[in-house]
Amino acid sequence: MLDFTKFFMQGLKKTLRLQNGVNFSYKGPWVQLYPDTILDEWFVGDFCAAEYNIVIDLGIEDKEMIKCLVTAGVEQADVVVYGRTNLGRNLADVTAVVDASRLKLIVDPAISDDSAGGTGAKVIYSATYYYNLNELGT
Repeated sequence: MLDFTKFFMQGLKKTLRLQNGVNFSYKGPWVQLYPDTILDEWFVGDFCAAEYNIVIDLGIEDKEMIKCLVTAGVEQADVVVYGRTNLGRNLADVTAVVDASRLKLIVDPAISDDSAGGTGAKVIYSATYYYNLNELGT
């Protein structure tokens, strides 16, 4: 049986604290990047915001990481990319839309005149979601 005390302890202010030397790692599941790829979606009655770490892997020399924040209401959404690193070129663009009260986080290949961007790349993400503090309509 897995002993979680080797990984976690109680932190200050009722937080979950990782033991020293413990980290998170991700490998998937991944999706393939094509135009209008829906990376994530959620009901805006449940969550009002999220923070994403998105990793795009097109091959040995083409990789990118994007950090972004998303907020959503019943009829609109906003996304801001506040961190981006890659090995020489942008592979993806990130947008957010609300459709029938569902937030959709969309990634597209960053296509330029001389490149197909990250078309066909593998994309994974991690997210932290923030619940609505008020019910819809209040």
